[in-house]
Amino acid sequence: DCLQNGIQAKYYNNKYFPELNLKKKYDEFRMTRWAGTPLQDVENTGSICVLAGKYDDAGTELLCWVSRTEDEEDLIEYWLGKEVEPGRMYNSKLLDDVKEIPLLKQLPVSWFSNFPSGRDIFDFIESKLPQSTWTRSIDDLLLKRRSMEFDVFTEIERHDVLPNIKDGFSSVDEFIKYANSIANRRKSRAGTSLELHLESIFRYEKLQFETQVVTEQNKKPDFVFPSGEAYHNPKFPDFKLHMLASKTCCKDRWRQVISEADRIKPKHLFTLQEGVSSNQLNEMYQNGIVLVVPQPIMSSFPADYRDKIMNLTGFVEYIRSSQA
Repeated sequence: DCLQNGIQAKYYNNKYFPELNLKKKYDEFRMTRWAGTPLQDVENTGSICVLAGKYDDAGTELLCWVSRTEDEEDLIEYWLGKEVEPGRMYNSKLLDDVKEIPLLKQLPVSWFSNFPSGRDIFDFIESKLPQSTWTRSIDDLLLKRRSMEFDVFTEIERHDVLPNIKDGFSSVDEFIKYANSIANRRKSRAGTSLELHLESIFRYEKLQFETQVVTEQNKKPDFVFPSGEAYHNPKFPDFKLHMLASKTCCKDRWRQVISEADRIKPKHLFTLQEGVSSNQLNEMYQNGIVLVVPQPIMSSFPADYRDKIMNLTGFVEYIRSSQA
């Protein structure tokens, strides 16, 4: 609903523009003068943004869309065939550039003939990056493992899918069926990945918890501390009960957490989303939800709210203290 003229684009590159006399080697494309557009609206923090451009004899045209609703985000992810990871860029190339990863030669040979499950891939990453030898925070560990897992999955998928694409398809229906199977596999991995990473860390830290406990209205919080049995025991003190929901992106989806476990207040929500608007943060806290994020992305949140947000290390210590 917004038409903006006068967007300015500049390409910085020492090789092609030596007259710029840049001190560092740049290869950047900057677009400015977005004031007054949805990109500058703080309420769109965490939204998916789509940029599209074309250049021909008629000139240059740039279009930009910012998703407004969860349905629009679902539609964009359907187009892509994958869940959009916070902070990650996606381009329109049919295939990603081949990325050499250190673990490539260590991947099980069987994976290239029988596609592994999400649990198999995570177990492999966990064995290569064990928490027992990790010297930094568990916040950094989770992000490092997630990045490695994504690279491994992408590499295995490339070996699995590329030959079929090159061989071609005999009908449109066959192509659509294959494309949908790939998209579903990607979304299935994304849907369980974050829970597997958190579960592994909680087990190593010897926290008492249970996953997918059934609560009121048949809701199933991702993690209940210490157990489902304790939650359904009216004699167990409420203040000793805790829960954690995990959502890669929490924009608008955080409201689903409000009704997940009536006995537990406050409710904790872990997300990888880089930033949430002040208005949404305020609404979260009014509804008894405390945000938990990895420490490295804490700076992307409004400064006034950072003391109310927990990092993963702090959340683990909070649960450990409650269970002591």
